[in-house]
Amino acid sequence: MSEDRKVDVPHDYDGIEELDNDLPRWWLGIFWVTTLFAVFYWPYYHWINPQKLPEAAWKAENAAREAERAAAPAETTESLDLDARYAAGGWEETGKTVFDTYCVPCHAADGGGGIGPNLTDDYYIHGGTLANIHQVISDGVVEKGMMSWKPVLKPDDLDAVAFFIRSLRGTTPASGIAPQGELVDESGQFVTQE
Repeated sequence: MSEDRKVDVPHDYDGIEELDNDLPRWWLGIFWVTTLFAVFYWPYYHWINPQKLPEAAWKAENAAREAERAAAPAETTESLDLDARYAAGGWEETGKTVFDTYCVPCHAADGGGGIGPNLTDDYYIHGGTLANIHQVISDGVVEKGMMSWKPVLKPDDLDAVAFFIRSLRGTTPASGIAPQGELVDESGQFVTQE
């Protein structure tokens, strides 16, 4: 700035003189335009705005979601009639597709096992009922390295792959690994050995 525009202020700190210069006009223009905009925008946003405020919209969405959840029947592994749906059929193609997509890397294409256990024999680690199989697929078994598939698969796909895995029992794989777990009977319950 030129010397004639400086206005001296009688302050001197450590040899530094404080000067009182005018702010640039463009800076003041931006300041006043934004202030004027805020004067009109604030009442519009909080009082006149036809849309809900974000917090109100969020509360309304959560209330609707909770009402929907309360109205829907609780779906738990125990409440599903898996045996009847297994017997009804219609899941074979979907079950095989899901199995081929997600399960083959650990359990082999024919269910004979690999990293994961053999699914064709009568030995199960966590039980051989449809409810047990469904629960293992849904929740996973972290200590055995199997992830939970519930966040990945749709509920119908979870059911279909559980049915498909149950249908593999009793088949003969090309190269199955040794049995793991305990012997189960025809219903999938553990056989007590005396």
